[in-house]
Amino acid sequence: MQKNAEQIRDEWTATLKAAQDIAAKAESEGRDFSAAESAEVQQAIDDAKRLKCEYERAKATETMRGALNALGEGLEPGAGQKDATMHPRVKASGGTDWADTMLKQLGGAQGYKGILAGGTIAVNVPLNPDPVRIDVPVLSLRQLIPTVQNSSGRFAYLRQTVRTNNAAVVAAGALKPTSVYTLARVDDRVRTIAHLSEPIAKQDLDDIGMLRQFIDQEMRLGLDIALEEEILEGSGSGEHMTGMANVSGSQSQAFATDILTTARKAVTKLERYGYLARAGFVMTPEDWEAFELLQDNEGRFYYNGPAGPAVNAATRRLWGVPVVVSDAATAGTAHLADFSQMRLQVRQEGVLDWSENVYRPDGISEGVGASDFERNLVTFRFEGRFGLEILRPSAIVEIDLTA
Repeated sequence: MQKNAEQIRDEWTATLKAAQDIAAKAESEGRDFSAAESAEVQQAIDDAKRLKCEYERAKATETMRGALNALGEGLEPGAGQKDATMHPRVKASGGTDWADTMLKQLGGAQGYKGILAGGTIAVNVPLNPDPVRIDVPVLSLRQLIPTVQNSSGRFAYLRQTVRTNNAAVVAAGALKPTSVYTLARVDDRVRTIAHLSEPIAKQDLDDIGMLRQFIDQEMRLGLDIALEEEILEGSGSGEHMTGMANVSGSQSQAFATDILTTARKAVTKLERYGYLARAGFVMTPEDWEAFELLQDNEGRFYYNGPAGPAVNAATRRLWGVPVVVSDAATAGTAHLADFSQMRLQVRQEGVLDWSENVYRPDGISEGVGASDFERNLVTFRFEGRFGLEILRPSAIVEIDLTA
């Protein structure tokens, strides 16, 4: 049975008292320790050092346990309440529930198991986010890209590089035309995306909002933004994916008349190839703002004027196609893509690690170091491993929105 801090303290006290009694007896008799007494006192000193460390760990564990017990109160809200407090973009990309998972792994709200100075939780995030509905805006790029589970860290696929349809009417006995569909094998691997939290005081774990809103949602959101940046702008060098902006074989749309006309011409380019099944625009929030603020020659906003069907602000649709705004996009450049022609390889959806075993050289003051354990702090790390398949680069149109 695991001992609590009070039991360890009692054992520590008894061990010290036994050694002190031996020393007091030798002193009262005016003599040195005997060989047996020396061995016994030395053993007591060693045991006392060990028990002191165990006591400090147990006290830290009980502090953490008390905080988690406080967090456990009301951790099972109704679905509506849970959804209401979750960041909408985090929810759109699949949600996250590592805090609940951590509590359950540690034994539940009643009777926690001992918490180590470090630990790992596999974050339970669904691979496939909720389907996109026509009456709601798309908040995350993950909602548009099909996801597959990766089991090895590496993957290979065939990318179409040439698509020339030469089918035609052929007379009897005449030579049939040959269509050219060139496929190139692409060998790739998943890439790690990760970040750390600042050290967080254990006392702050008493505040459930701090734990669930800052760590749970912010770290998940940070990873999603970094993943979007790789999907859009990854250079393909080093540890970067090859993103939509840098893949060979994509289409381009130059600026034409105004941004509404330019966007519609990009839609036409996808429609010509039959790539509109799961298409979406991706652009910066500022570029989307430019669409919503666009006015005609009489100062009337297009989305509420004669061209009302062009821009639907409530559901964030442009020419009937969903729009994702992303800080990862490049200002003045949008992308329209049929995301069904891509696949996101997921080797590790999300893993949260925490540790107190971080030494900081200037933890107390300049030049005076300390570990997180000594300062009663915890550092979190959140990471995932992803790869991107672009099956048909021609299903991507890069759009110049700059006049």
